[in-house]
Amino acid sequence: MSTTTHTRSIHVDAPVETVFDHVKDPHSFYAVMSEFPGSRLVGHVKAELTDVSLTPDGGLGSTWSFKGALFIFHYDATFTREEYVPNERFVDRNADAGTSWTFTVEPDETGTTLGMSFTMSSKVPLLDKVEDRLSWDGDGDLDTMLTMFKKAIET
Repeated sequence: MSTTTHTRSIHVDAPVETVFDHVKDPHSFYAVMSEFPGSRLVGHVKAELTDVSLTPDGGLGSTWSFKGALFIFHYDATFTREEYVPNERFVDRNADAGTSWTFTVEPDETGTTLGMSFTMSSKVPLLDKVEDRLSWDGDGDLDTMLTMFKKAIET
């Protein structure tokens, strides 16, 4: 198995609880993704958030899906919250695609440091590296996404 991971962080002028509550909501993640310019090769991809099923605390076992289209190809992605520590971290995983998103929050001197990681795994050696190289600018795109989260939280 081959794995590629991108990890970035940003300071947010808000308490840990506020930041965590915002980013744990799949609607917030989808809002960032729907405004995101998309991949290098195809530009903006239209998608729709569907089937959001959150546990009472939005934690372990919550699921959410989105459907989209890329040219004539349709895709469905379902994420499951597989790790969850309130006001610290959570991991949403799409087992079918071998991808996961990890969010972390920790207090800093004037607010919160929000961390975000994207991991892509492939059973075919180096396929994750090829997909990663062609489809986006991992570190730069995570910086853009974090900036969008920051703006939404601080507004």
